[in-house]
Amino acid sequence: MDVARRGPVGLFAVDDTSLQLTWRGLPGGDLTFEPLDDSGRAVGAAAKVRSDDDGLPGATVIEGLPPDTTGRVRVTFDGDPLAAVNFRTRPALPGAELVRLATISDLHLGATSFGHRGTILEDPGDLEPHPTRCARAAIADAVEWGATHLVAKGDLTNHGQVDEWRTWAGLVAGSPVPVDALPGNHDFEHPGTVHNLLPVDAAAAFDLSLALPLTVRDLPGTRLVLVDTTTGGENRGSLLPVLPDILDVLSETDQGVTVLLFIHHQLHDWYGQEGWPRGVSHRVALDLLERIADLHPRTLVSSGHTHRHRRWEHAGVTTTQVGSTKDYPGVWAGYTVHEGGVRQMVRRTARPDVMAWTDRTRRAAFGAWRFIGPGPLDSRCFEIAWPSA
Repeated sequence: MDVARRGPVGLFAVDDTSLQLTWRGLPGGDLTFEPLDDSGRAVGAAAKVRSDDDGLPGATVIEGLPPDTTGRVRVTFDGDPLAAVNFRTRPALPGAELVRLATISDLHLGATSFGHRGTILEDPGDLEPHPTRCARAAIADAVEWGATHLVAKGDLTNHGQVDEWRTWAGLVAGSPVPVDALPGNHDFEHPGTVHNLLPVDAAAAFDLSLALPLTVRDLPGTRLVLVDTTTGGENRGSLLPVLPDILDVLSETDQGVTVLLFIHHQLHDWYGQEGWPRGVSHRVALDLLERIADLHPRTLVSSGHTHRHRRWEHAGVTTTQVGSTKDYPGVWAGYTVHEGGVRQMVRRTARPDVMAWTDRTRRAAFGAWRFIGPGPLDSRCFEIAWPSA
């Protein structure tokens, strides 16, 4: 069971030196977080924050913890004991840190509701519409964490409308770090929409970096490979048109370099579907992972599309799904590349007016989305240490 779903305060994210704790349903008051090791000795830096008077959700990050350490965070509310949250920091990766980058997924700029029948609505009042402010806040959080590059993994827009693309262009222009992106199925024409702008035309009109069909970007010790898996406006994805290009890029990449292969549609790991929406077929997905294992095993594959969190492995190659910026739990993902491995860490976007919205969307799917969306902690936060040469 994911500890993020227990009690008023839970652990949502963990890496080798930090934790993200979240809470909900508390009255206004002072929250104090004291990290302790198993012997009761203080470790890391204590945090003190104020919970909202309206019982809105909140989040805080505790830093400076030692790697691979178990302990608990003692939480007090207005000086009274509230909770004790157990944790274990992740192990440190071998070698020096080379680069930090972040991803966001499934922004759906232009959307006005959430849920199967669009029953979860928001009147933003003086605020930006929730998809825009969620994306803007996620970018800000990722940059504050230390990301020097940003990748958006598709469904940038809700229906590929001109104003939606213009909003995305504004977010890119306002980003303090370079931004690359790839299209998702929602960025193409959908039934009932008019005057949509195809991704290739939007890229030209707004000077956007979009994988059409492939973008390769080299960072210190890292090669980003962004792949367009769309099939027009259809829900399913495909890798077949661009598979030869992917294999060529992998085969020519230095074996000491970490490859991060980012796609929109998830890879299916069995013959049936894991649930809606449809992704890349089981046969093609397993074939891709087996070819990656042969050509460049220092590769991590990550997708969006499902708005859920999941991790699985085939032929020694790991693939993940990362959730949306705009609905519960409302996240961004950070990737830290070391000489000897790579780490994924998914955090909730912590801005109060964002969390107020994303927390409401946990009611989707008859209330089951609060369990489905976050997935297990070890699908969100983990590391891969590459075998030594």
